[in-house]
Amino acid sequence: MWYGGASLASARWAGENGVNFLVSSVVKAEDAVISGPEDFALVQLSHIRAFRDAHPPGAAARVSQGLVVIPTDSASAAQRAKYEAYVTARTPRTAAPLGPDRLLFARDIIGTSAQIAEALYADPAFREVTEVAFALPFSFEHEDYVQILTDMATRLGPALGWAAKG
Repeated sequence: MWYGGASLASARWAGENGVNFLVSSVVKAEDAVISGPEDFALVQLSHIRAFRDAHPPGAAARVSQGLVVIPTDSASAAQRAKYEAYVTARTPRTAAPLGPDRLLFARDIIGTSAQIAEALYADPAFREVTEVAFALPFSFEHEDYVQILTDMATRLGPALGWAAKG
């Protein structure tokens, strides 16, 4: 069973109750001092560590990270322009905590599979997880999803060490 959480309390609860944990692409900054969007990963990392500190298997406890990634390896010029506009429109929400709950949003990662893999490996929270859940944007067309999923399966997955079984 998986539990998705966005706060230190939810991370600890998941650990104390022995479930797997999905760290969200939206987190509560809580008491963190936020100096820029790069701090999202540090807040997310603190949630992962709090979960594992509270979980009986500790460092072996399963954690998945939820992120929006948009590989552009086989995208047409029109698709790339659409994807860039989508990311540009969503980027301002990643600049600082929002609202009374001080919510921070993960930046969408767009680029070639090699660029995305490089960005993921630079992310300290990604380096701590055992699994990842890539979310698809809601507003794209069928052919966009086919292109994105094909690039994920044939290029991004292998760049991250994944290999098809069979």
